Amino acid sequence: MEARALWAKVVNLSIYDNEDMLRSVVRLLEKARQKNANHVPSLVLLSDLLMQLDADAEAMQVVDALLVLEPDNQTHVRKKILIQQLRIDRNDSNLHAVREYVEARWTGTTDW
Repeated sequence: MEARALWAKVVNLSIYDNEDMLRSVVRLLEKARQKNANHVPSLVLLSDLLMQLDADAEAMQVVDALLVLEPDNQTHVRKKILIQQLRIDRNDSNLHAVREYVEARWTGTTDW
């Protein structure tokens, strides 16, 4: 809850490109994950943040965990595809696609 509240402020202030802020929220989400590894909202936000931080391997692990919990969720499927494309070819187009996807999710949700 603390991580999501902090993230709501970050999004509201439009400072989601601040790497220090991203990492501080990741730390909170990792703590939450230790307490409940199956908390989908935390895993969703964690995967978004890791994608934004170019932590592809870690993001893929989280997305894979999400797909075990919710195998038919198209959001998780889309994330996996984006990460796979990035891991195959880390070009500007694929990096831009990830950034655009994540930013659209952050600015388009009211679930903070």
